[in-house]
Amino acid sequence: MFIGWIRAKNFSSDLEIFSNTITIDKSLVLKTFEQNPSLCFGAYNENKLVAFISAYEMPNSILINNFYYMNEITDDTKKRLVKLLLNNASQTNKSICVMSKKDEKTMLMAFGFKEYAKFKKAIYVGGAAAFNFSNATAKSIANENYIPTITKLDKKAFGESRMEYIRDILFKQSSLVLSTDFGYQHSYAIDKTLVKISPWIMEDAAYIDAEKILRGVIYHRGLKKLFAFIPSDVAEITNLYKTYNFNLDEEYSLLYINEKPDINLEMVYGF
Repeated sequence: MFIGWIRAKNFSSDLEIFSNTITIDKSLVLKTFEQNPSLCFGAYNENKLVAFISAYEMPNSILINNFYYMNEITDDTKKRLVKLLLNNASQTNKSICVMSKKDEKTMLMAFGFKEYAKFKKAIYVGGAAAFNFSNATAKSIANENYIPTITKLDKKAFGESRMEYIRDILFKQSSLVLSTDFGYQHSYAIDKTLVKISPWIMEDAAYIDAEKILRGVIYHRGLKKLFAFIPSDVAEITNLYKTYNFNLDEEYSLLYINEKPDINLEMVYGF
């Protein structure tokens, strides 16, 4: 087993083979690697990629945005990947954050990670929209000049400018941005059947606009499976998803190490 920096020469084809077994966000992985390969590491078994981890550095924080592994991968291999990433990010005291699955939490907390907030994975498999969606409503959430809204509100929610990450890493050909003056939602296809809502940020108490936007993404994309990571303890957000038949079953935690981040969770409708 080799564990170290990603082997750039064959990474795209390695990912293609990897994705035949596990559903991954290939675009997110490749763009993250292109931007900063020094924070991307893989585990190889006989030259076959079997696990990898990556992170993206922002002005005030580092986000671990990919952590995938085959089912047979041991906890020891997972720990070695995490340790390698943390060692290579150790020159900074910036908060390092990760959205952790329930079964990863204990392993990550052994490295010193702490829980910032509990999250749920909200999943919609409801099919076509079961409500009226007028042209007037569609126009009200289709503000084409959405970049200023993203820039302003995302910084307000996360306490730092993440515009480069959103524009250069998350935006892709399948992106759909819905927005009003009080919030924006970005969604994009993971594959032919799966859509991720990320990020989705609203002003505090902008519930009416948030509901319009959620109806909008269901109307446009509801024939596919939709998912988002949402803060469990913000009732206004969880209730909105429940109202539109999202299942909130899988437990996640937003973990951090080093400086504690300052995130306004009441604005985060999709992490």
